[in-house]
Amino acid sequence: MSLWDRQIKPMLAFLANPFNDTNFLFEIKFDGTRGIAYIDKLKKDVKLLNRRMIYFEFRYPELQDMWKDADANRVILDGEVVVFKKGKPDFRLLAEREHMDDKIRIEFLSKLHPATYVVFDILHKDGKDLVDVPLSERKKILEKTVKESERVLLSTYVIGEGKKFFNKVKKKKLEGVMAKRLQSTYQIGKRSKDWLKIKSLHTIDAIIVGYTSGEGWREKYFGALICGIYYKGKLHYLGRVGTGLDEKGYAELTEQLKKLETDKNPFEKFDEDPEIMQKIHWVKPKLVAEVKFMNLTPDFKMRAPSFIRLREDKLLEECRLEEIL
Repeated sequence: MSLWDRQIKPMLAFLANPFNDTNFLFEIKFDGTRGIAYIDKLKKDVKLLNRRMIYFEFRYPELQDMWKDADANRVILDGEVVVFKKGKPDFRLLAEREHMDDKIRIEFLSKLHPATYVVFDILHKDGKDLVDVPLSERKKILEKTVKESERVLLSTYVIGEGKKFFNKVKKKKLEGVMAKRLQSTYQIGKRSKDWLKIKSLHTIDAIIVGYTSGEGWREKYFGALICGIYYKGKLHYLGRVGTGLDEKGYAELTEQLKKLETDKNPFEKFDEDPEIMQKIHWVKPKLVAEVKFMNLTPDFKMRAPSFIRLREDKLLEECRLEEIL
């Protein structure tokens, strides 16, 4: 069966530190939503599939003309949907787009905060699957197949000089760098050490399993999120996260949390102060939060954590502590 007739799970990366290696290319890690793009030029049709295997192109009408940028009848691309502000990715603006279902509002935001599809790989072209072709060759095919426009950007890269490239990216306060082995195949749905992500900040994808009652001006909102992550197959308690949102963010997330409330404590082992325990409201594990932190304690708790965003493209089973240790 051709890839054209399949829902493709994207290839994933492991964490790494900055390094130099002439066997790798290095490109910017954009802060957006991962999307596999199915482009049918003959039908003038574009579909976008996220990591949860959900099509989400209806939220980005401005990307529906991407077929104009492809020199192929049918092509499958891998890339990131990004909203730029002053030349830098702005995930808060993107998050507003990600939660929108109202058609009128979607159209309005598509003009107010238009998205760009940043393309970094090509998986299929006119009946030929390319996943077994080395990345270096896929990049050449991609550059011949897709042209840049107001809708589409091609991800640029350097070869070998990973440390220098990372320092430039960090100086610009971007999310980080992707390192990819030049001879790597595209390994559908797998996390591979042929692809490595090098982040400017320590971040972790944590499962929200509860929240504490708020106090003071946040009395009607949550106080802190109770976060967990899978470790050795069991849910491990990562700690509490109570900073990183504005009042609108607290209000919106509190509304989501209250809809998920349950009486069940999901941890086999959970140790907190009795005073904190009295304030906890457990929720069904449905939401994933990206959290930045200083470091992890010896018992794997986050130090100085701060909420960044919800990760609607992240599956619960992908939240594993082993990936960052």
